[in-house]
Amino acid sequence: MPLPTLTRPTWRRSRVATAMSTAVLMASGPLLLAPSAGASPAGPLSRTATSTVPVPAAPATVPSGIEDLARYVPANSCDPHAKPGTTAVGDLLKATYGSFYGIDRTCGTDPLPTSEHYDGRALDYFLDVHVARQRAEAQALIAWLLADDAQGRPYANARRLGVMYLIWNNRIWGAYRASEGWRPYSSCATRTSSAYDTTCHRDHIHISLSWEGAMKRTSYWTGRVAGTDYGPCREAGLNWAAPYTTARATPCPSYPRVSAPAGASSLTRTLTTYSGMVLRQGDSGPVVRAVQQAVGTTPDGAFGPITEAALKGWQGTHGVAASGVVDGDTWRALLAANAPARTAAPPARPTHLELTRYRSRTLRVGSHGAAVAALQRRLAMRPAGGSFGRRTRARVRTFQVNHHLAADGVVGPSTWRALGA
Repeated sequence: MPLPTLTRPTWRRSRVATAMSTAVLMASGPLLLAPSAGASPAGPLSRTATSTVPVPAAPATVPSGIEDLARYVPANSCDPHAKPGTTAVGDLLKATYGSFYGIDRTCGTDPLPTSEHYDGRALDYFLDVHVARQRAEAQALIAWLLADDAQGRPYANARRLGVMYLIWNNRIWGAYRASEGWRPYSSCATRTSSAYDTTCHRDHIHISLSWEGAMKRTSYWTGRVAGTDYGPCREAGLNWAAPYTTARATPCPSYPRVSAPAGASSLTRTLTTYSGMVLRQGDSGPVVRAVQQAVGTTPDGAFGPITEAALKGWQGTHGVAASGVVDGDTWRALLAANAPARTAAPPARPTHLELTRYRSRTLRVGSHGAAVAALQRRLAMRPAGGSFGRRTRARVRTFQVNHHLAADGVVGPSTWRALGA
């Protein structure tokens, strides 16, 4: 099934960004392969080529402390609006090198489930490894980010900006695995065709930021060392978190991903995959279309006033606050309302076949014969003489109490079923 998309404000367009907007950008940490040499991926350059390349300006105020290397905090929400720190990094690079950058990305357009672009905390800065000057600029930028500071602390500028990982020219560097240096990115080392230049990040450098970096709270901008921010957390039973609202100093609880139940329709699978994604007026795309289909309005993929009114009506009839916003409670109600219908369970097979011949009979005090003897054997009574007296009635009553039946001491249809007949 094709991945649905959610359209929100798109990238800052340039002629390069426009050309790339239909390309697949695989820019997420989980596609990491085995470690390799820690050398820069920019390729060999002469000393003359790099010595004249500028680097970004130093921080205005440098505190005595410095941030730890960024932890890996993967994307888990859909709020693809450029965050202030991400924009600031893009503007810093643009002021230094004059190229262009892109941040916003429509949710669901990557081959991976999530991307920091969906959080607004990743940027693609457009430098081409095939162009000598741009290759030199990329190498100079990477060297500046990963160099020691005056106190000998490694990766100083990357730490002060909150860089979580970089991808450039077939390789990836992660702050959370810094001791391993640059590692192969996906299978790009063998994909030398220019058709893979975007996928393998040969025509742009990808920079993913920590949440503290994306929110412009790190020491490069503030002069104060920022603590780790773990960002928004998804709720149990939903696959996406709500958009970022405030800093979080502790890791999110770990919940298993939610899968559609067996026999689910394509609509239910789509709703399950994107459950938790907050939708409101102004959003568009196939996820909106799925919600429109579920609430019974025209599935045109555009969340406007008509969709909001239909959603409010649906929420009101399904016990959800009629907010007109697809929030966590609404997602839970949508999943419940679109769950596959359960088929009736087949009748239970008898577990005590010797009793089946007697299940149409009613036994009570005074009954006798083979049916009573079979009942007594089932109740582990010894001897099983075949006469239903007070002792047998007491044993039947005990059985009925233990099986939440009317304890009348009479063996009728419900008691026979409980006995396994």
